Amino acid sequence: MTTLGLRGDPARMVRSWDVAGDLPALDVRQVFSVERRELLVFLRSLDAQGWAAPTANPGWSVHDVALHLLGNDIGRLRVRSPSSDALSRDEPAFSDLAAAIDASNDAWGAVAGRIGPALLIDLLAFVGAKVDEVFRVADLGAPGVPVAWTGTGPTPLWLDITREYAERWVHHAQIRCAVGDRPLLSRMWLHPVLDGFMRCLPRAYESIPAPEGSMVAVQVTGDAGGSWFVRRGRGRWRLTPSGISQATATVRMDADTAWRLLSRTATVDASLPAITTEGDEALATAATRAVAIMTTRV
Repeated sequence: MTTLGLRGDPARMVRSWDVAGDLPALDVRQVFSVERRELLVFLRSLDAQGWAAPTANPGWSVHDVALHLLGNDIGRLRVRSPSSDALSRDEPAFSDLAAAIDASNDAWGAVAGRIGPALLIDLLAFVGAKVDEVFRVADLGAPGVPVAWTGTGPTPLWLDITREYAERWVHHAQIRCAVGDRPLLSRMWLHPVLDGFMRCLPRAYESIPAPEGSMVAVQVTGDAGGSWFVRRGRGRWRLTPSGISQATATVRMDADTAWRLLSRTATVDASLPAITTEGDEALATAATRAVAIMTTRV
């Protein structure tokens, strides 16, 4: 299994800011706030059994996932110093950073676990509205929180917010699935998630050798899907807006498989039966190992 190029000399790794410039920027702020309202309505409909239901996150109930979302919102209101343009040689490995995030999530859950459902909903609404206001006036081109699964170094705020929306959507989906409901799978909700997730491809391929000009097409079927292309250019793999006729390898999956795979809500092995590939097998395989979330389950 490829490890996504997550080890080695940081100076030779793909930079998140460069990946962000491969395709046009996204602005998910409007759908971000609407998704929050949908989540609050759904949470208000749950009974005690629903709040206690286990989710796809090992050891996390619906209540735990909702607490995690509150912690994320509170974190967005914390004043941060701007990211440095310099790439630190001391930047942690992906696995170490993912483990640190897991530990932080566990610590927050231990502290906040006594917040009951009714108060939690009120806090999600109150803090969430403040996050929406911060995002509304933000400069999307300014440095944001680094998105390590896209590359090393600083990340523009639009990609940071897109990552935040994608994480929210995934956790919202996990909550709904835990109680037997369907996620928000229409194009309005899911396509921005997938479009953001596909920014992981250059990093997923950075350690994959291929001649310059090699291209991989990742096609996601269904209303929320689309086609994304990553091409071996001079110095690194780059996302490009088109190229299906020139693809060295093609990977196809439906949208439900794509979000579950890239977020590791489902394992690679569980996802493979729903994925078809054509062309260069090694290049195609790397796309099925891509990950677009900070996790130790790569």
